Amino acid sequence: MICLFIDTSSIDVSIAIIKANKIISSITKSIPNEHSIYTTQFIDDVLKESNLEPNDIDKIMVVNGPGSFTGVRIGVTIAKTMAYLLNKEVIPISSLKMLSLSINHDYCLSILNANHNNYYFGLYDKDNNEIIKEQFNTKEKVLEIIKKYKPIIVSNNNITIDNIEISKQELDYINIVNYYLNKESVNSHLLVPNYLKLPEALEKKSD
Repeated sequence: MICLFIDTSSIDVSIAIIKANKIISSITKSIPNEHSIYTTQFIDDVLKESNLEPNDIDKIMVVNGPGSFTGVRIGVTIAKTMAYLLNKEVIPISSLKMLSLSINHDYCLSILNANHNNYYFGLYDKDNNEIIKEQFNTKEKVLEIIKKYKPIIVSNNNITIDNIEISKQELDYINIVNYYLNKESVNSHLLVPNYLKLPEALEKKSD
Protein backbone atom coordinates (compact mmCIF):
# COMPACT_ATOMS: atom_id res chain seq x y z
CA MET A 1 0.00 0.00 0.00
CA ILE A 2 1.39 3.35 -1.07
CA CYS A 3 -0.19 6.47 0.43
CA LEU A 4 0.23 10.13 -0.43
CA PHE A 5 -0.28 12.46 2.54
CA ILE A 6 -1.16 16.12 1.88
CA ASP A 7 -1.47 18.83 4.54
CA THR A 8 -1.85 22.50 3.64
CA SER A 9 -4.05 23.47 6.59
CA SER A 10 -1.46 25.57 8.46
CA ILE A 11 1.49 27.82 7.59
CA ASP A 12 3.39 24.63 6.76
CA VAL A 13 2.95 22.50 3.69
CA SER A 14 3.58 18.85 4.56
CA ILE A 15 3.74 16.18 1.87
CA ALA A 16 4.78 12.57 2.44
CA ILE A 17 4.86 9.19 0.73
CA ILE A 18 4.31 6.23 3.06
CA LYS A 19 4.84 2.67 1.88
CA ALA A 20 4.86 -0.54 3.92
CA ASN A 21 4.90 1.37 7.21
CA LYS A 22 7.88 3.50 6.19
CA ILE A 23 8.26 7.12 5.15
CA ILE A 24 9.76 6.90 1.67
CA SER A 25 9.96 10.65 1.14
CA SER A 26 8.64 13.76 2.86
CA ILE A 27 8.79 17.54 2.70
CA THR A 28 7.63 20.01 5.36
CA LYS A 29 8.23 23.70 4.79
CA SER A 30 6.80 26.85 6.31
CA ILE A 31 5.61 28.96 3.38
CA PRO A 32 2.85 31.32 4.57
CA ASN A 33 0.49 32.40 1.79
CA GLU A 34 2.39 30.46 -0.88
CA HIS A 35 0.71 27.05 -0.64
CA SER A 36 -0.80 27.34 -4.11
CA ILE A 37 2.65 27.91 -5.59
CA TYR A 38 4.56 25.04 -3.96
CA THR A 39 2.17 22.21 -3.04
CA THR A 40 2.01 20.55 -6.45
CA GLN A 41 5.77 20.98 -6.85
CA PHE A 42 6.37 19.28 -3.49
CA ILE A 43 4.12 16.39 -4.51
CA ASP A 44 6.12 16.00 -7.70
CA ASP A 45 9.37 16.16 -5.70
CA VAL A 46 8.42 13.38 -3.24
CA LEU A 47 7.19 11.17 -6.08
CA LYS A 48 10.45 11.60 -7.97
CA GLU A 49 12.53 10.98 -4.85
CA SER A 50 10.52 7.80 -4.26
CA ASN A 51 10.92 6.69 -7.90
CA LEU A 52 7.16 6.58 -8.24
CA GLU A 53 4.65 7.69 -10.82
CA PRO A 54 1.33 9.25 -9.75
CA ASN A 55 -0.52 6.08 -10.78
CA ASP A 56 1.57 4.07 -8.30
CA ILE A 57 -0.30 5.74 -5.44
CA ASP A 58 -3.03 3.58 -3.90
CA LYS A 59 -4.65 6.12 -1.58
CA ILE A 60 -4.55 9.89 -1.22
CA MET A 61 -4.96 11.26 2.30
CA VAL A 62 -5.62 14.97 2.70
CA VAL A 63 -6.13 17.17 5.74
CA ASN A 64 -9.50 18.81 5.10
CA GLY A 65 -9.58 21.07 8.17
CA PRO A 66 -10.11 22.86 10.31
CA GLY A 67 -7.38 25.44 9.75
CA SER A 68 -6.49 28.14 7.26
CA PHE A 69 -9.49 28.62 4.96
CA THR A 70 -7.31 29.19 1.91
CA GLY A 71 -4.82 26.47 2.84
CA VAL A 72 -7.49 23.84 3.45
CA ARG A 73 -9.20 24.70 0.17
CA ILE A 74 -5.93 24.34 -1.76
CA GLY A 75 -5.14 20.91 -0.31
CA VAL A 76 -8.66 19.60 -0.83
CA THR A 77 -8.78 20.87 -4.42
CA ILE A 78 -5.46 19.24 -5.30
CA ALA A 79 -6.47 15.94 -3.66
CA LYS A 80 -9.87 15.92 -5.40
CA THR A 81 -8.28 16.61 -8.78
CA MET A 82 -5.64 13.91 -8.38
CA ALA A 83 -8.15 11.36 -7.09
CA TYR A 84 -10.50 12.02 -9.99
CA LEU A 85 -7.84 11.99 -12.73
CA LEU A 86 -6.04 8.92 -11.35
CA ASN A 87 -9.22 7.12 -10.21
CA LYS A 88 -7.79 6.73 -6.71
CA GLU A 89 -9.37 6.57 -3.28
CA VAL A 90 -9.22 9.70 -1.14
CA ILE A 91 -9.50 9.85 2.66
CA PRO A 92 -10.08 13.10 4.60
CA ILE A 93 -8.00 13.67 7.73
CA SER A 94 -8.83 15.93 10.67
CA SER A 95 -6.11 18.47 11.42
CA LEU A 96 -7.01 18.14 15.11
CA LYS A 97 -7.10 14.36 15.35
CA MET A 98 -3.80 13.97 13.48
CA LEU A 99 -2.11 15.97 16.25
CA SER A 100 -3.58 13.60 18.84
CA LEU A 101 -2.34 10.65 16.77
CA SER A 102 1.19 12.08 16.88
CA ILE A 103 1.68 11.75 20.65
CA ASN A 104 1.04 9.21 23.43
CA HIS A 105 -1.51 10.41 25.97
CA ASP A 106 -4.37 9.62 28.32
CA TYR A 107 -6.24 12.78 27.35
CA CYS A 108 -5.12 15.01 24.52
CA LEU A 109 -6.45 18.46 23.69
CA SER A 110 -5.58 19.36 20.11
CA ILE A 111 -5.90 23.08 19.57
CA LEU A 112 -5.47 25.52 16.69
CA ASN A 113 -5.43 29.29 16.93
CA ALA A 114 -8.46 30.81 15.16
CA ASN A 115 -7.57 34.42 16.17
CA HIS A 116 -9.44 36.93 18.34
CA ASN A 117 -9.17 34.62 21.40
CA ASN A 118 -11.01 31.86 19.57
CA TYR A 119 -9.77 28.35 18.87
CA TYR A 120 -10.51 25.14 17.01
CA PHE A 121 -10.12 22.17 19.33
CA GLY A 122 -11.00 18.57 20.06
CA LEU A 123 -10.43 16.39 23.13
CA TYR A 124 -9.44 12.72 22.69
CA ASP A 125 -8.90 9.73 24.96
CA LYS A 126 -5.94 7.34 24.82
CA ASP A 127 -7.56 5.47 21.90
CA ASN A 128 -8.11 8.74 20.02
CA ASN A 129 -11.87 8.64 20.43
CA GLU A 130 -13.53 12.06 20.64
CA ILE A 131 -14.39 12.97 24.23
CA ILE A 132 -15.39 16.49 23.24
CA LYS A 133 -16.51 17.02 19.66
CA GLU A 134 -14.24 19.06 17.43
CA GLN A 135 -15.47 22.63 17.48
CA PHE A 136 -14.82 26.36 17.19
CA ASN A 137 -15.10 28.11 20.53
CA THR A 138 -13.72 30.74 22.90
CA LYS A 139 -10.61 30.87 25.06
CA GLU A 140 -12.80 30.56 28.15
CA LYS A 141 -14.18 27.24 26.94
CA VAL A 142 -10.67 25.96 26.23
CA LEU A 143 -9.48 26.92 29.73
CA GLU A 144 -12.54 25.20 31.23
CA ILE A 145 -11.67 21.94 29.47
CA ILE A 146 -8.01 22.16 30.47
CA LYS A 147 -8.99 22.64 34.11
CA LYS A 148 -11.40 19.71 34.06
CA TYR A 149 -9.39 17.09 32.14
CA LYS A 150 -5.75 18.23 32.62
CA PRO A 151 -4.85 16.92 29.17
CA ILE A 152 -1.64 16.98 27.18
CA ILE A 153 -2.07 19.96 24.86
CA VAL A 154 -0.78 19.94 21.29
CA SER A 155 -0.94 22.38 18.39
CA ASN A 156 0.33 22.86 14.85
CA ASN A 157 2.21 25.98 15.95
CA ASN A 158 3.74 27.58 19.04
CA ILE A 159 0.92 29.37 20.87
CA THR A 160 0.23 30.75 24.35
CA ILE A 161 -3.16 30.75 26.05
CA ASP A 162 -3.00 32.97 29.13
CA ASN A 163 0.14 31.61 30.84
CA ILE A 164 0.01 28.19 29.15
CA GLU A 165 2.70 27.75 26.51
CA ILE A 166 2.01 25.14 23.84
CA SER A 167 4.77 23.90 21.55
CA LYS A 168 4.37 22.91 17.92
CA GLN A 169 3.83 19.15 17.59
CA GLU A 170 5.79 17.19 15.02
CA LEU A 171 3.53 14.94 12.96
CA ASP A 172 3.79 11.15 13.18
CA TYR A 173 3.01 10.29 9.56
CA ILE A 174 3.13 6.53 10.13
CA ASN A 175 0.63 6.55 12.98
CA ILE A 176 -1.66 8.99 11.17
CA VAL A 177 -1.70 6.95 7.96
CA ASN A 178 -2.16 3.62 9.76
CA TYR A 179 -5.12 5.01 11.69
CA TYR A 180 -6.84 6.44 8.63
CA LEU A 181 -6.22 3.39 6.46
CA ASN A 182 -9.06 1.78 8.40
CA LYS A 183 -11.40 4.67 7.68
CA GLU A 184 -13.81 4.77 4.78
CA SER A 185 -12.66 6.60 1.69
CA VAL A 186 -14.93 9.11 -0.03
CA ASN A 187 -15.79 9.82 -3.62
CA SER A 188 -13.53 12.61 -4.87
CA HIS A 189 -16.60 14.70 -5.83
CA LEU A 190 -17.88 14.49 -2.24
CA LEU A 191 -14.66 15.58 -0.55
CA VAL A 192 -15.21 18.98 1.08
CA PRO A 193 -13.35 21.21 3.54
CA ASN A 194 -14.29 20.96 7.20
CA TYR A 195 -14.02 24.57 8.30
CA LEU A 196 -16.06 24.21 11.56
CA LYS A 197 -17.07 27.85 10.99
CA LEU A 198 -17.79 30.10 8.05
CA PRO A 199 -15.08 32.47 6.77
CA GLU A 200 -15.60 35.96 8.22
CA ALA A 201 -16.61 37.38 4.83
CA LEU A 202 -19.41 34.80 4.49
CA GLU A 203 -20.50 35.28 8.09
CA LYS A 204 -20.94 39.03 7.50
CA LYS A 205 -22.81 38.35 4.27
CA SER A 206 -25.25 36.03 6.05
CA ASP A 207 -25.98 38.52 8.88
